[in-house]
Amino acid sequence: MSIHPTALIDPGADLGTGVKVGPFAIIESGVRIGDDCVIEGAAQIRSGAKIGKGSFVGAGAILGSNPQFRGFDESIRSGILVGERNVLREYVTIHRSIHEATDTILGDDNYLMAGSHIGHDCIVGNANTFANNVLLGGHVLFGNHCFVGGGSAFHQFVRVGDYVMCQGHSGFTQDLPPFVIGADINTVVGINAVGMKRAGYTVEERREVKKAFQAVYLSPETLQSVLGAASGRENSAALELFYRFLREPSKKGLCVRSSRRPSE
Repeated sequence: MSIHPTALIDPGADLGTGVKVGPFAIIESGVRIGDDCVIEGAAQIRSGAKIGKGSFVGAGAILGSNPQFRGFDESIRSGILVGERNVLREYVTIHRSIHEATDTILGDDNYLMAGSHIGHDCIVGNANTFANNVLLGGHVLFGNHCFVGGGSAFHQFVRVGDYVMCQGHSGFTQDLPPFVIGADINTVVGINAVGMKRAGYTVEERREVKKAFQAVYLSPETLQSVLGAASGRENSAALELFYRFLREPSKKGLCVRSSRRPSE
């Protein structure tokens, strides 16, 4: 363990083996930090935060601070749960839950670039990449293996499926199904075929998802009729992932397809 003499670490914090803490970092009581984590200078880890092993917390990051929520009761005991091997670069912020004994959750192997923000009560999956200044409002449900361009923003209660790719400076107040490319404001422009190929999905699986995308976004059929027809067939794992997302309850509705760009 390597701790800079200017770091402020509460005796009630639990640090694993091999942890490195930089100058002027603050680690409060009740924090748990896993083995081999690096906490850079001036980072703040607030009470109730749990950081998984092998993670990196960049300079000036603030993890587990109070949510930006009017009327929040600061006496509530909540926190954040950050998985293993995450990279949280400079000035990343993750806010704790507004609910008693509940965590804002970030999975494993995520890479959050400088200035990214995860609001209270979000649940973010694994292996996502957020470019600089990506913003998640409260209660966002975010999938796995997504890439989000810099400056993109997601309204509270939005859902994002797996293997989604988003254009930089885009904004979403509606849901993005798995495997789509999101752009501009609440629009999708096609299937993330390159991302699917890199993930090992076969040509046939990519073709099936593209066909399903076209049925949902380009055909005159209603979403209910498309899903009804799909329920009577044996679908591949990729196709079932796409349909399952569309069957789940949504508070925000689906993003629409852009009329200005051709479908992939």
